[in-house]
Amino acid sequence: MKPRYCLLSLLLTTGLLAASCSGGGGQDDAGVGDADADAGIDGGDQEPADDGGLDAGDEGGDEGGDEQATACELDYECPAGQVCRAGFCEAFEAECEGDDDCAGEQVCRDQLCVDADQSPLAGLLVFNEVLIDGNTDGDPNGDGSRDGVEDEFIELVNVSNRTLDLDDFTLVETDWDVYLPRHTFAAGTQLEPLDAIVVFGGGDPPESTDSVLYLVANAQDPGTAYGLDLDDDGDHLLLLDADGWTVAGFVYGDEGGNQAISDESATRDPDLTGDFTQHSQAQGAQGTIFSPGSRVDGNAF
Repeated sequence: MKPRYCLLSLLLTTGLLAASCSGGGGQDDAGVGDADADAGIDGGDQEPADDGGLDAGDEGGDEGGDEQATACELDYECPAGQVCRAGFCEAFEAECEGDDDCAGEQVCRDQLCVDADQSPLAGLLVFNEVLIDGNTDGDPNGDGSRDGVEDEFIELVNVSNRTLDLDDFTLVETDWDVYLPRHTFAAGTQLEPLDAIVVFGGGDPPESTDSVLYLVANAQDPGTAYGLDLDDDGDHLLLLDADGWTVAGFVYGDEGGNQAISDESATRDPDLTGDFTQHSQAQGAQGTIFSPGSRVDGNAF
């Protein structure tokens, strides 16, 4: 906090002692008016001849002070070039230049210290909604046909404040205790901040929009011609970057982590930041059981 410098003057005509202060900005300037009132400037029968000068001085102090940090939960709430750390936006600063700069078993990737299996993009994309059980009421992929494999879907959202390039990113899931690819994103696949990608198990998905990309899984597992192959009892889903490092994950059922939910999707409550719960129980869902490509209340991200 900058010091305040006060000039005390004796107002001979009124017999009152007045203080005028300058300097110091930021949050504490809000208390100047209260301090003046306590000092008696506004007291007595006679008002100061010109209290507008005090207001102008206060405004100048506020404008000259340091800006208060913006509160945030995710990077998309911060200006470009900043990141969300410990609940506030701050300028990005490199954490490392090499592995020796990182503690323990962590390694240096893109100037960030991360776990050995983790992508430097970890946390910038999140699993927001997953329909494990395709045998549900309705028609999640909207193609007019109910199908237990084709109507399964995963929804990913870009929660960063920059465009992400998903060339050769891969969705994988555990099967026979190994990770098998379920979908590989094509070259040129990009996602703007708060845009979503929905990957269905099959069928004919809706037309993509400016903010949602709807796709069908192009499974490369020779044992399943198509689909996400999500196990109703439990599974471990990962999104891997082009180098094979983990960007995001979703674990449920007998694999640990989240509850294995049947007959409706598992969704974050609230969207993007909350824990997973039954879609129909999420705030704003109004009993709906899935919402691929939108928030639980049907609005865009």
